Amino acid sequence: MSEQQEAVVGVGENGLDRWVIRVGNIVMWLYVAAVLISFYEVIMRYFFDSPTVWVHETTIAIVGMSMAYGGIYCYSTDSHIRVNLFTDLFPERVQKIFAIIVDTLTLVFSVGGGYAMYYMATRAVINPAGGFYMQRSGSAMNSVWPTVTKLFILLVFICLIVQAFLHLLTKLRTFRKGE
Repeated sequence: MSEQQEAVVGVGENGLDRWVIRVGNIVMWLYVAAVLISFYEVIMRYFFDSPTVWVHETTIAIVGMSMAYGGIYCYSTDSHIRVNLFTDLFPERVQKIFAIIVDTLTLVFSVGGGYAMYYMATRAVINPAGGFYMQRSGSAMNSVWPTVTKLFILLVFICLIVQAFLHLLTKLRTFRKGE
């Protein structure tokens, strides 16, 4: 990645952040794919009177997974939304304490969200009798996108847990050193 790209995208605090950023620069093109297949649906439906059964579910899955990935991407680039108006009123040491609190809350949230997603994902791949299956949408397409999406979001939460832990460790180390 060039210096100019790093300035635009941002560089993560650790190797995981840098990996998430690199993958995110590819994942962002999935939005283009979603637009193109939606455009394809419009052309097929309104010009050839031949609507598809797969475009809607596929687009929803692509955009949903991309949005989930966008969360860890923003966390990696430190570009998530925050209210600096309040924290900027305090000295730098207090701001660092706020940052530690935020990362602690992020870790708690990600563990809770990961647990909930684990619960949902296991029900998407294990039937009540205990055997493997893939939950389907129940639509005309009857795709396995619900299973794929739930498993992907579970992976995103696992990544967020590791990220929040690493960010918290980094902030605690720098706080102790007085940097």
